[in-house]
Amino acid sequence: MNNATLIAGVMGPFYLIVGLSMLFYADTWHKMIKEWAKNHIILIIGGYIALLLGLIIVNMYNVWGWNVWLIVTVSGWLALVKGVCYFLLPGSVIKKMMNSMNNLNWLYFWSLVIVVAGGALSYYTYLA
Repeated sequence: MNNATLIAGVMGPFYLIVGLSMLFYADTWHKMIKEWAKNHIILIIGGYIALLLGLIIVNMYNVWGWNVWLIVTVSGWLALVKGVCYFLLPGSVIKKMMNSMNNLNWLYFWSLVIVVAGGALSYYTYLA
């Protein structure tokens, strides 16, 4: 079992469950995201988690090939960039970015993206 499969074995079900939760409970997620934008402690904790997971994923699997495992690579880099931004960009910029993307249309869009990514990773990890 290679690193991509190990990471996808965790990431796939996680994305699938969180994405479905975001679709089924969009109003609740929308309210939570609004609260997160107000709370610096939650942003710092989110930054730590994103930075740590991004570094772990990028160090374990960083292959840019046109296959389903590209989701692992892109997710790792996005988490790493997110974590770096949370620590290096001013708080006002982070809040503006969060507020500009905090509407239900974006939430539904990203929920679907997350469900599809989680479904693909789960399928190729456990069923294919």
